[in-house]
Amino acid sequence: MRVEDVRIEPIDCDRVEVRATCGGRPLYYRLPASRLSRPAIGDALVVSVLVPAMLAGTSVRLPTNVPVSSVLAANLDGIQRIWMSWNARLKQVSLEADFYEPVPAVNGGVGLFYAGGVDSSYSLIAHRAEVDTLIIAFGFDHSMTESEATENLARNGRFARLLGKELVATETNHSRFVADHGVSRMLVFGATLAAIALLLGLRRGYIASSHSAANALPDGSHPVLDHRFSNGATEIVHDDVSVSRIEKTWAVAARPEFLDNLRVCWESPNENCGACGKCVRTMTALRLCGGSGPFPPFGDVRRIAGMAAHSEVEYVVSMLMAAHEKGDAEIERELRKGLRRQDWANALRYLDQAMFRGKLRRLRRRFRDAELKLAKVELRPDLDL
Repeated sequence: MRVEDVRIEPIDCDRVEVRATCGGRPLYYRLPASRLSRPAIGDALVVSVLVPAMLAGTSVRLPTNVPVSSVLAANLDGIQRIWMSWNARLKQVSLEADFYEPVPAVNGGVGLFYAGGVDSSYSLIAHRAEVDTLIIAFGFDHSMTESEATENLARNGRFARLLGKELVATETNHSRFVADHGVSRMLVFGATLAAIALLLGLRRGYIASSHSAANALPDGSHPVLDHRFSNGATEIVHDDVSVSRIEKTWAVAARPEFLDNLRVCWESPNENCGACGKCVRTMTALRLCGGSGPFPPFGDVRRIAGMAAHSEVEYVVSMLMAAHEKGDAEIERELRKGLRRQDWANALRYLDQAMFRGKLRRLRRRFRDAELKLAKVELRPDLDL
């Protein structure tokens, strides 16, 4: 994949856009001009385009005036082998670029990607004394209107000032960029965040863990992967995997200032709807610890079974164990219902593979939405062969 026309363009008094054309499609990152680490531009671009290049089977080629860190370049082989083990469609590719020797960013500060959810809130609690910068990445997850983004910045700005932290807003089209190249953002979202951290020139950039060691399955951000995006100047850290999601929720619930700013909703970036799966999951965990937070009234507990049927097993099991320990038979019953639905779905999947060699799954994929056909993390890569 050829990276061309790399530019730094001013947006306003203290914001710039780092832009390039990669494989014929535009890619950009927007961030404060005072924060931009110019030497890391090549690093961020390599991290951003590597999976699309692997899917296409083409080498990554950068202009001679956009060098890549020798430390990051040495990590690319391991990064690619991990991704290839997660998706059989990806192929090993080479890097054609000049290199530079990085200097550690001693004064670069310590940043944490913060979206107001349970994971990033817990990481902030755990590293409160060390972290000086909270980073918001617009375009990474929610698609916000201008008014929603303004409200989001205002709310999180107040929260950051309350804690004595600086809030840094960034923006990227990387999720759209990889989708245009046939790759799901769920395969590369750790790379997206790493690219932003590199461009900001941080001394250390924390990415909050989504899963504990009990469920360290392949994912777009992973403890065996994220640190490999470090470039010798910026250290990328996948945060603590020794803590379960329900333990994180309880830690947040015990701190009113963090609980008040908790936002987990799939439907809205600034409010918790109380109806989507993430809201119901968080409300269930909060109920088990005797909290409530900025959510509507819980309502019908039968919604828990539907949530549990479509949530990661780790989250459901940890809540089930807590409900059993606390004697909450109502929640325990609904969580067990959801787990049984998951068991049936997995049984049918493997029965199809054993008896029909996956024909039913392939037939179903023919009628799926194009978004679901993107290259993504595969827990059983052999099923796509």
